[in-house]
Amino acid sequence: MSIEQINEIVSAADRVVTAIESKAAEIDNKTAQLASDYSSKKTALEQQIVESSAELAIVASAGYRKAIEDASGGRNTVVIDEQGNPNVMVRIPRFNYEDLNQAIFDRLGVDLMLGTGTPTMFQRNGEQMGEVLIAKYLASVGANGGCSVIGGVQPRTSVNYNVAKALCNNKGDGWHMMSIHEWAAIALWSLANDSLPRGNTNFGRSHEKKLETARRADNGMPGDSSGLARTDTGKGPVTWAHDHTEWGIQDLVGNVWEWLDQMMLDEGQIVTTLDNNPGIVEENWVKQAAWFDSPEPNSVGTASAGSPILSASIINRNGPIGSDEHNNPYLTNNHFAGIAKSDTYQKAEILRRLLIESESTDTVKGYLTCRNYGKRFPLRGGYWHVGSSAGLGAINLNHSRLYEASSFSFRPAFFA
Repeated sequence: MSIEQINEIVSAADRVVTAIESKAAEIDNKTAQLASDYSSKKTALEQQIVESSAELAIVASAGYRKAIEDASGGRNTVVIDEQGNPNVMVRIPRFNYEDLNQAIFDRLGVDLMLGTGTPTMFQRNGEQMGEVLIAKYLASVGANGGCSVIGGVQPRTSVNYNVAKALCNNKGDGWHMMSIHEWAAIALWSLANDSLPRGNTNFGRSHEKKLETARRADNGMPGDSSGLARTDTGKGPVTWAHDHTEWGIQDLVGNVWEWLDQMMLDEGQIVTTLDNNPGIVEENWVKQAAWFDSPEPNSVGTASAGSPILSASIINRNGPIGSDEHNNPYLTNNHFAGIAKSDTYQKAEILRRLLIESESTDTVKGYLTCRNYGKRFPLRGGYWHVGSSAGLGAINLNHSRLYEASSFSFRPAFFA
């Protein structure tokens, strides 16, 4: 074979290789284009699914809200928070202190000296509000790291004050943890309307009406002191609601203690906001001229040192200043309104309105317990084990902001 023939064969082979490479490049381009088209269409389809799902969720939420509002005559509504969690809320319309006081006087013959005007619950930095929305149920576990307000589930427990407050604030603008202003105004309204709620105060049942029960977390027998006797949200009878109807706020008394905002005990001194303003930082809360003094200077052991005394100063402190621990005695009285007042104590209308002091024991029931050292934050209502010590007046000021227990929960509220 000649050199010319060999060169021609090599040239032909090169042309074949070039043709193959060209075709391969063409195939690669078409494959890439197809992949790009597929990816683009897949992304568009996924976005469409997301948008459709969101639209369906909005439609479903709107339907849920309308069903609740129609059934309750507008007394209840559903608010979807920024984390996408549903919250069944009770609308509490504004009322007046003079009307409360008169209704209580007409019923019980006592003047609780609540003053006149709009309850602090409906005042936010001096601005008057026509209504406030309060969670119908205790908070429960929600999506996206949040919490929900729905019936028939276990409440979210073992949360400290800081966590509970953050969970409420993270729901979006207008959301906050239920305040001591809201709790007290609702409690006084129930007293005035003769609808003081009972609740799970005796291991899954009411200690007053033992046939009033709800499902326990452990499915245990009502009244059985073993096991976990915490009940599901809203499963009790209507007498466990603040207005004795199915549209009222559920489980305020018993079941679990509820953290409240806008009040604390700082080294025994009562510190509060002046109205319902969750935006005020703690450093700007008002120090009231009121302390819980002890009847004795005992700081040994962890038992009760007796009943607290409302006083203009601290004479007997039961633990070291700055200690948020539980290594020293506490103070307690079986009725918050039954504690003594020192000769120098000046009565305060704001504290009567917040159910911290009272003109009479003919008011809402519930015991008081506190430590007059360190910073302590309020829990109210009682829990499943405390029997007659529970009530709308029950207040627990024993614990620091970081303390948590399976009997501690919380309740969101919302400014519409």
